[in-house]
Amino acid sequence: MARRSDTSCGGTGCLAVLLVLFVLPTVGYLLAVPLALPDLLAEQSPPQQLQGFGQYLIVYAIPVVVALLLALFASRRRTGARWLVPARAAALLALVAAALWWTQGKVGEYPVWNVRATAESMAAGLVALAFVVAVRRWDASRGGPRVAVGTHRPAPGEIWLAMVPLREDPARQLRHYCVVLAVHPGHAEVAQITTKDKDGRTDHIRMPNDGWDKASGRAHWVEFGRPPRLVEYGMFLKSRPQGRCPAPVWRQLSRQLG
Repeated sequence: MARRSDTSCGGTGCLAVLLVLFVLPTVGYLLAVPLALPDLLAEQSPPQQLQGFGQYLIVYAIPVVVALLLALFASRRRTGARWLVPARAAALLALVAAALWWTQGKVGEYPVWNVRATAESMAAGLVALAFVVAVRRWDASRGGPRVAVGTHRPAPGEIWLAMVPLREDPARQLRHYCVVLAVHPGHAEVAQITTKDKDGRTDHIRMPNDGWDKASGRAHWVEFGRPPRLVEYGMFLKSRPQGRCPAPVWRQLSRQLG
């Protein structure tokens, strides 16, 4: 059979091209609009300019809103202080302003507006990309959660996906489903669920898939009669529970809690 040639670009390559050609310039232009738009208006015949408080407010509000959205996206791994996102947005705006000042010094005298605007947009876009990458890596290195738990805080009897600490080394965590046994300020007590065969052991009981795992078809066991593991709320990896613990299993787990 003839081998079909694949002329489509790879997923990663297409995303990279899309990022460079569309996303970076667009985000960069929105961040640079207080500089780029007046420059564009000045190139018109006859030259124009922004007029009135309302126009200036809109033009300067656009990069602020974009910076807040980028800071919020970059800070998804962190929970806590409300000032964090605005502070990071302010830092991003300062970095963009510095990049635009440098870029304008290089191309500010270039006679073609498109060249100036493209250079300014790309400079601001690259700064925004570097900012998001740096913030996310910083948060990850500090052990920040991958996804902040939203308005639904874990409750007893629910099954969640979380970074569960190892018993032999609580400083290390692995991704596991778990049953929430009890909740406290700042953390929850959980019993880890595993797919490793624990039949015949007294420290695990069989865990039906009913109500929480409709896809894998794999057998599960949950810890029983062992000290609960402590998981901070920031280490829960989704904003909603996977489901509820099957009633027969929850009755047994509840009895061990006293």
